Amino acid sequence: MAEAKSFGEKLFFIATGVRLHAKEYFLRATGLFKKYEYCIAFPSIPEGLKAEKLLKDFKAVSIPIPDEIFEGCGVGVLVREEDLDRLLKFFKEKGVLVSGVFKREGDRFVEVKR
Repeated sequence: MAEAKSFGEKLFFIATGVRLHAKEYFLRATGLFKKYEYCIAFPSIPEGLKAEKLLKDFKAVSIPIPDEIFEGCGVGVLVREEDLDRLLKFFKEKGVLVSGVFKREGDRFVEVKR
């Protein structure tokens, strides 16, 4: 987990958290959240934000890591099944570390071994 060292970094992390939570609330309120079958987790917030910058060519969206996976701070990427393998391969090519892949089962996510 990243620790902010300066006031500017603290503001950045707070603003990022607000942005990601707003996105998650929108997805859940509109029902779009359930259209994504998988969630990719990262070992740190900076790693998740690095991944977020690479999503433009994928049917994927960054959110705070869902409480169903981890009740703490973190960044997750929701992805549709048809893009999962291609996105994981792309992250690997770009040097983005992934800590886990989780599949939706009803209202929860279950880790899948990859």
